[in-house]
Amino acid sequence: MMNLTCWQVKYKFVLLLINISIFSPVVLAQDYYVASHDGADKNKGTKAKPFASLSKINTLALKPGDNIFLKAGDKFNGSLRILNKSGSAKQPITISTFGGKLEDNSQRAYIDAAGELAGIEIKNSRYINVSNIDIEANGGKPQKIRDRKNAQAMRVGVLIYIDKKYNHAFGNIILDNLKIHDVFHYNFGGIDRAGDVNTQNGTQAYGYGIHLFNRSSGAKTFLTDVTIKNSEIYDIAHTGIKATANNPRIQSTPYPILKKLIKNITLKNNYLHDIGGPGIMFGGVDASLVSHNITDKTGSSSDFDTGKFDARKWGRGSGMWTWNANDVLVEYNEFKNAVGPADSAGFHIDFHCSNIVIQYNLSMNNEGAFIEILGNNRNNSYRYNVSINDGYRVKGDKNRPYGKASHDGKTLWLSGFVGMKGRKVNPNIAPQNNYIYNNTVYVDHVAQLAAHQDTNGAVIANNIFYFKKGSYYLPQKRYQLVKGKNPSKNLNMTNNLFLTAKDWPIVGVMENSTAIIGEPLFVNNGGDTIADYQPTNNLLVANKGIEIIPLPKSNGLQGNSRSGGLTVTKDILGNKLNGKIHLGAIAPIETNIYKGNK
Repeated sequence: MMNLTCWQVKYKFVLLLINISIFSPVVLAQDYYVASHDGADKNKGTKAKPFASLSKINTLALKPGDNIFLKAGDKFNGSLRILNKSGSAKQPITISTFGGKLEDNSQRAYIDAAGELAGIEIKNSRYINVSNIDIEANGGKPQKIRDRKNAQAMRVGVLIYIDKKYNHAFGNIILDNLKIHDVFHYNFGGIDRAGDVNTQNGTQAYGYGIHLFNRSSGAKTFLTDVTIKNSEIYDIAHTGIKATANNPRIQSTPYPILKKLIKNITLKNNYLHDIGGPGIMFGGVDASLVSHNITDKTGSSSDFDTGKFDARKWGRGSGMWTWNANDVLVEYNEFKNAVGPADSAGFHIDFHCSNIVIQYNLSMNNEGAFIEILGNNRNNSYRYNVSINDGYRVKGDKNRPYGKASHDGKTLWLSGFVGMKGRKVNPNIAPQNNYIYNNTVYVDHVAQLAAHQDTNGAVIANNIFYFKKGSYYLPQKRYQLVKGKNPSKNLNMTNNLFLTAKDWPIVGVMENSTAIIGEPLFVNNGGDTIADYQPTNNLLVANKGIEIIPLPKSNGLQGNSRSGGLTVTKDILGNKLNGKIHLGAIAPIETNIYKGNK
């Protein structure tokens, strides 16, 4: 064995140190602790000697891997700001709690952001994880986004945004197990929405639970990879979770293509309730997933804790809606009890959307609509959903918490509306190539229906329409035949089940062909669960569906990266279909007769 000289030993040791420094970079992370009751900002921020305030945290030069821990049960006044700071994929910057029991909501750290722009403000940052925080932002001093002179006044629980063009992406942010509530721009009694509820999206200053905002119109400046999960959001003035972007027009056609500057948003296992406006709104969003969330009582006008009327809430809102969005999969959610004089559907597709797939959801008691597809929408689908008593609102009805209803509710509505310019409605652009199939729709009121006369491509098939009191087709001119002829193109309504042959109106452009008539024999008519609407009449329902094929000049749903195209392999309860196509959203209960048909 060779004996090494002293010089050789030293040389190999130096090489070892160089290799460690090159191939094993280490960033020394720091843990900072904050306790409002027994801390002091002059301390070192250790667990034994914590800081006391959020303002102290805002002064720190945070590095990848740094952790900020707020003491559970303590109240922190002000705003926690992460501005132009970033972690890394392996070493994110983390904000959470220490001490206490997380199963008890009172044991979260509590941020009171009254008078602030946001409880937590994250600007131009990447790789940030926030968890186990309770946030309230109830009135106080009016605020706008600080770096924009003419910015909209707002108040937000968590604000994540990009302020200008940078030509690279920000994001990779996780919000987990947050409780966000009582977010209002005004103090109680300081404003009355009055007629604001009848504007398209509100004109007054409101509050949002979580707001994702990309102000840049630069084509390479993306807000991307944001996950919001396991959180409760309630008593919000306007929208629970809102994503919006300045989206540059890159092609001017009757069906404009707009660049989507927010990407890869994931919402999972969140509970949004008693929201003054919509539960969730996606604008300028691409390639995203909304799964296993509950929205309940959107469009609310009352306080969740006290039940008292709160005029600071907008009083109108769908469970979720998309605008100028593409490639969004919405599945296994519950959208319930939305109210308002207009919109206020379970889920509605606003204009300029494509490849939005709504599947395997429960939509129940939403007075606006079950299916609402507005103008300039293409290649979207509602499939394998269960709708219970949606669309019951009647235009002109004054017996509502917001006053007079300005629009009818609808069970199924294909509109051409693409917004307004000033007080004038823009020329309609009817939806194109949308797919509505294998839904189970139970309605114990008169079902209201309409489709735009210029609809260019729609498949409405294999649905069970259980209309206990029949249906009514809306009389507006844009939904009617023109000189006795149907001007729509490729509007294929076929192979749907009705209780009676009279349940679908003869008027209008949705001409019903090859209808199936009969009683599906649900497990429990009028129930409030998906399983209540499993059919037991196998001879009527089993294997009676038809294959859904792409419409002319359409690629089906191939533009949705997660949808799997038009073919579905399981029903809403997870039962494997094994290549069979039934009617409705749920495979019928198997009997000896059905097994004999396999």
